[in-house]
Amino acid sequence: MIIKNLTHNSFLKENSKLDLDDLTLGSFPNRKDERWKYTPLRALKKINFHNQFNFKTEHLSSLGLPKIEGLVIVLENGKYNSSLSNIIDLKEIELLFLNGADIDNNSQEPTQKDYFNNLNASFLTEKVVLKIKPNISINEPINFVNIISDDNCISNTQFNIDVFENSKLHIRQYFLGSSNSKDGFINHRNEVTMKINSSLTIDKFQDLNQNFNFCNEFIDQNHDSKFIMNTFSASGVILRNDVFNNVNGKNCHSELNGVFAPTEKQHFDNHTTINHFVADCKSFENYKGVIKESGVGVFNGKVIVHQDAQKIEAFQKNNNILLDDESKIYSKPELEIYADDVRCSHGSTTGRFDEEALFYLRSRGLSVKKSLELMTLGFINEVIEKSNDSEYKEFILKRLLKY
Repeated sequence: MIIKNLTHNSFLKENSKLDLDDLTLGSFPNRKDERWKYTPLRALKKINFHNQFNFKTEHLSSLGLPKIEGLVIVLENGKYNSSLSNIIDLKEIELLFLNGADIDNNSQEPTQKDYFNNLNASFLTEKVVLKIKPNISINEPINFVNIISDDNCISNTQFNIDVFENSKLHIRQYFLGSSNSKDGFINHRNEVTMKINSSLTIDKFQDLNQNFNFCNEFIDQNHDSKFIMNTFSASGVILRNDVFNNVNGKNCHSELNGVFAPTEKQHFDNHTTINHFVADCKSFENYKGVIKESGVGVFNGKVIVHQDAQKIEAFQKNNNILLDDESKIYSKPELEIYADDVRCSHGSTTGRFDEEALFYLRSRGLSVKKSLELMTLGFINEVIEKSNDSEYKEFILKRLLKY
């Protein structure tokens, strides 16, 4: 493995303070903006953020993570934490930590300028670049852990992933807030570049407790590549996931899956955009919402089939269960098609669990809580089964179902 440490002029200095409402980064999003229509950001604007770059986490086990082996990259409060990381020697990988001379990172740009992308670029705290060489298959997952453990701490981080020709990679990302921290904010950006016939799976897990997490994902696929992202959102004041997947080559497979389970005034927002620019590609989206108590969920997925992108197959669905009278979901699947030889569909359902099925389980001696757990498991199982690691699946279910 090649490891480099570089610097960047725009990094946030220690002890810096940020008032998001006073920054000149463009208009702060409000609910008049269609993309932020269902997500109020008043709570975020009230916080006077800082970054002390303190490390407070002594062991990863204190965060309740499953057993993590192999390469482990840990960022805490926006900075690389070497004591919690495990940088093993993988000759097939080049790993760069950017933490202090100005370089051109060739960042992919979203189709629409965004305040939080500007915030990330202007006040970057840490950037990690991972490159896998051509014709390499790495079977064990590479682990990226991003922790917020200090009150009112802002963390603007980036993770760039370059998968070269004929290579295969699996990454697990954990975005975590310690149980004794509050009003911290991880504003993260993923950039993925996939070359010819490459394959990448990302499992992303979010459990922020009383903290905030926004993730912007930019994926650029070349022909014959396969990209899968599975997002599991368990807790946080506001979680926002924006995925921009540009399919620029033929015979690509693109897949976005997710389970989100907000409760007690938590607000989880999933926005996805898949751009099909060329012909002969397939994309699939499957998001499941389990909304409890006064939780709020949002799903806004858009598939755009551009002109001359013929023979596209694109399927999108969002199914939601409301477990309480005060729980809410805003669902808006969209198709925008400018080609005529395509197979595309989308759909959304929202409802409650069947009372007769619940009564049947209760009549077999199960408690209400256990009955709801089993029914929820049945509802989200097709997404959970995207992972073939039984220990990871058990961890995800425990944190999502909170049993």
